[in-house]
Amino acid sequence: MILVIEGKKFKVDVLNRGELNNSLIQQWTDLEQRSVEGNAYLSPHFILPSIKYLTPNTEVIFVFITYVTGNTSVLTGVGIFEYCRWTKRLPLPHFKAYRTPHSYLSGLLVDEEFMDLTLSAFFAFFSKFKKYSCGVEFINRTEDTRLAKRFQIAASRERVVFHEYYSKQRAILLPQKLNSDYLQGVLSKKIKKTLRYNHNILSKSGEIRWNVLTGQQIVTSCVDRFLNLEHMGWKGEEGTSLLSNSNEEAFFREMISGFAQNGRAFFTELAVNGQVIASTVNLISSKIGYAFKIGWDTGFAQASPGILNEVEFIKNAAELFPHLEYIDSGAEEGSFIEKLWLDRYPLVSGFYATNALTKWVLTGIDYARRVKCRLNLSKNEISKRKHPRGVNIC
Repeated sequence: MILVIEGKKFKVDVLNRGELNNSLIQQWTDLEQRSVEGNAYLSPHFILPSIKYLTPNTEVIFVFITYVTGNTSVLTGVGIFEYCRWTKRLPLPHFKAYRTPHSYLSGLLVDEEFMDLTLSAFFAFFSKFKKYSCGVEFINRTEDTRLAKRFQIAASRERVVFHEYYSKQRAILLPQKLNSDYLQGVLSKKIKKTLRYNHNILSKSGEIRWNVLTGQQIVTSCVDRFLNLEHMGWKGEEGTSLLSNSNEEAFFREMISGFAQNGRAFFTELAVNGQVIASTVNLISSKIGYAFKIGWDTGFAQASPGILNEVEFIKNAAELFPHLEYIDSGAEEGSFIEKLWLDRYPLVSGFYATNALTKWVLTGIDYARRVKCRLNLSKNEISKRKHPRGVNIC
């Protein structure tokens, strides 16, 4: 589809996995690095192994937006989606941002130079794509960032309305704010005492060393150490670790290899007497870092090696990664990391309604949800009057 946005021509291609060639994948890789807002979960290094090993039976749709001028063209936007006939939240045909159990963020990759025009082309395209879609769903999309604000402006320009159904806060770490006094300022006396106690316990087992591995340092043995640590404890017992499933393991190895070869991955390791007892895996996209997975040796659980590893990272992050705007924890609300990483940013989930029918349906669903909430509140009030101790009957 060809669209003209403010006198400039944009081509929108809807592709499947088989139509992606090496040239397109390289353009996609280049776009990720100059995107106004990085997103490791939209990187070809993440998406392609995910489709190959995690969701081989899912029909994934790639939307590539290209600015065309004369005989030259520049890829300025990429979105990856799945087609849904209906869901409980939207009982109409729509697209939703592609995600896996390991995808902690959705959105678009957008060239900073062409940000406004690319977003306008994106919403214009989906507004005209009515035969197949009544809307677009994003789960855990950034809010209050520069890109998010431009999202809203572009959507409004195309008369596309966003219906939010969920929001939350996520812990992030800002390397530029870290200094020698950071931990002293954020940690309570109780936590400081616990950390000293845990460090002393660990030191009795031998020399404690902390290290960060990047680029060519990320070799097979490093990956193996992490996988074995992540498999220990409840994840291995419940079958949710990467090693518990051969496809999950294959995905991780191929994914981390792609990021590492491009110098966009790093591991942190805490060791005692040369034995690594805690490890984290982290990804980099554009100017943003992403904490991905953690693992620790349950044999040293009394000393909380995973937390001690995070503390060492905080002490060294400003020096090691001054170029990163922030590091996304990928953690859910209530995670232990919130006690160490005090900054937050909001994420939202919802639908962009691209036609009148979708707007009407989503408005009705929102109204029904509010009525249900009020009824539940009323039931609670009645219950509290009948039961002074406030028994919750919902």
